Amino acid sequence: MMDPRLQPKTPEVDPMVTAAVKNVRDRFGAEGLRDLIAVATMELRTAEAAEQRLASLSQQAPGPEPLDSADTQAWLAYTEVDPDHDPNTRR
Repeated sequence: MMDPRLQPKTPEVDPMVTAAVKNVRDRFGAEGLRDLIAVATMELRTAEAAEQRLASLSQQAPGPEPLDSADTQAWLAYTEVDPDHDPNTRR
């Protein structure tokens, strides 16, 4: 019986993953598998850290601020162009 800590995390391992491991085993033996595990462990840490960063970004994203019509009216009044003002003359 396999050690429960070594069981795959998904119900079915993708055939491509199984083939990759067997190819390394067949070509490089136990030493190659140890190297594969070491490299995969580093990649796993990188991938998990990236997933955590993405998750924290999506949690931190604030929703849009509610619009205050008084602010909008004040901004429009402040930025409104004087229709009688001739842009070619100085005030």
